[in-house]
Amino acid sequence: MTKEVRALFLILIITVAPLMIYAFIQVRSLDEDEQMAKAAYEKQLDAVLFSLNQYADDMMNRWMRQLADKQNSLSENVNDLIIGNESIQMIVLRNYKTKEDSIYVNDYVSINDNTYEKVDQWYNTKDSVINRLSEYLEAGFQKIQPADDWMAIEELRPDQTGITVMIYDEDSVLHNALFILERKFWIEQILGLQMQKIDHDEFTIAVGHWQEEGQQWPTILYQTTLFSLKKNFTKTNLWILPNTFLFIQPKGKSYTELIQSRSRDNLYLLLFSVFVVLIGIFLMIRNIKNTLKVAQLKSDFVSNVSHEIRTPLSLIRMYAETLMLGRVPSEEKKKQYYSTIHHESGRLTFLVNNILDFSRIEANRKTYRFEDSDLNILVGRIYENFSHYFTEHHVDCNLKQSQDPLPVFVDTQAFEEALSNLIENAVKYRNGKNKLDLSTFVSNGYACCSIRDQGIGISKSAQKHIFDKFYRVESALTQKTKGTGLGLSLVKHIMESHQGEVIVESKPNHGSTFTLKFPLTKQHHE
Repeated sequence: MTKEVRALFLILIITVAPLMIYAFIQVRSLDEDEQMAKAAYEKQLDAVLFSLNQYADDMMNRWMRQLADKQNSLSENVNDLIIGNESIQMIVLRNYKTKEDSIYVNDYVSINDNTYEKVDQWYNTKDSVINRLSEYLEAGFQKIQPADDWMAIEELRPDQTGITVMIYDEDSVLHNALFILERKFWIEQILGLQMQKIDHDEFTIAVGHWQEEGQQWPTILYQTTLFSLKKNFTKTNLWILPNTFLFIQPKGKSYTELIQSRSRDNLYLLLFSVFVVLIGIFLMIRNIKNTLKVAQLKSDFVSNVSHEIRTPLSLIRMYAETLMLGRVPSEEKKKQYYSTIHHESGRLTFLVNNILDFSRIEANRKTYRFEDSDLNILVGRIYENFSHYFTEHHVDCNLKQSQDPLPVFVDTQAFEEALSNLIENAVKYRNGKNKLDLSTFVSNGYACCSIRDQGIGISKSAQKHIFDKFYRVESALTQKTKGTGLGLSLVKHIMESHQGEVIVESKPNHGSTFTLKFPLTKQHHE
C-alpha cells in the first residue's frame, strides 16, 4: 500500500466513520422519538376513552342508587327508572331465593309468555354469575355486570343489550335486576352529550359494535362528527355494555401520521445531508488524489528532466575536455567529437525549448509567428535534420510526400517542434523495430503530416490521457525510457493554435500513427 493510498484510506476513516455513526444514531433517535411521541399520544387518547367509560359507569351507578332508594318500594323505583329513561326497554327483577320473575317494560313494548320463557332460559345459564354478584354485594361492593350472551327476543326492539346487578328491596330481600336497553338510544341519551363536550374540535369520538362474527368493520351507532374507519383510530371496550366499543381519532391528519411524516422528513433531510457530505468527501478525496498524482508527476518530471539534461551535458563536457587537453590522435576523430558535441547541444537546446514553451503556455504567454509555407518543404527540411539522428539510432525512416504543394499558414518553428517531438517518440518507443514511415497528404481539406512506427502501441484507455501534461503511459518500456511527459501536450497546444488537430491511431504491440492536420490555405483551392 503506497503512502498516497494510506493517506486516502486514513482520510476516509476519519471523515466517513464518524459520519456513518452519527447517521445511525440519528436514525435510531428518530425512531425512538417517534415511538415515544406515539406512545404519549396514545396514552392521551386512552385517557379520553377512560374518562368516557368512567362517566358511563357513574351514570349507571346513579341508576342503581335510584333503584335502591329505600323511600319507595323496589317496584316503584323500577317504574320511575323506566319512565325517566326511554332507552330502557325492560327491567326484570328475580327473587334470589324463590327464582320468581317480575317484568317491567316501557310503554312502547308488549310482552307475553314467550318473554318470560326467554328470560328464564337466560337465568338458567347464569347461576354462577348471579352467585358471584351476590358475593360482591355481601362484601359491600355493588358490581354492574354486562349481560354478555343476551339473546334478542321478538317482543322488544331489535337493538337489544343488557346489564345485570344484585340489589336489596325495602324488605332486605335480595333480587337480581336485569336491564334490557336499546343500545343506540342509551348511547345517545347517556354518553352523547359528554362525548360532544370532550370533542372540542380536536377529536372525533364514536361508539360502535360488531353485529356479526367476522365482520370487517364495526357498525357505528353514534359519532360526534364524521368518523372514518379507514383512518388510524384508537379503540377500547365500553365497560358497561357487552360487545360495544369506544373509538377515537384526531380530526384531519392523524397524529401518528403527522409523527411518521415528520420523522420521514427528518430522515430524508438527514440522508440528504449525509449524501451531500459523502459527495463532498468524494470530491475532496479525488482532489487530494489528483494533487498527489500531479505532485508525483512533477517529481518524476524533475527527475526525468535532470536525467535528460545530464546526459548531453556529460557528453559535451567529456568530449570538450578531451579536445582541450589535445588527446585526440587524428583529425577524423576530432570531427567525430565536434559532431557529437554539436548533436548533443542541439538535443539540449530542444529539451530546454520544450520546457520554456511549456512554461509560456502555462502562463498564457506563448506567441506564434505565422507565415505561408509548403508543408512538403517543412517536412523535408526536418527529415534532413534528423538524418544523423536516424543513422545514430539505426532507424530506417521512409519519407513519402504529396506530389502537389500543400500550402499552409504556420509558425515554422512551432511546426518543427511538434513534428520533432513525434519523431523522437517514434524512435524511443519503436520496441526494437527499425522502420518508420513519414508522409504528407491531403485529407478533407486539411494538409496532413503523419509519422508511423511499429512499436509498442498505446491502449484505448491511455489514448485519452497521452496529451495531458506530465502523463506517461505505464509500461515496462516507457518506464525504462526517460522523458519529460511534455512533448504531446505541447503538440496538442501547437495544433489547436493553428486551428488544426493531432490524431492518434494505435493498437498495443502493433505500432502507432500520429497525424498533424493543418487547414489548407486558399492558394491550394485556386
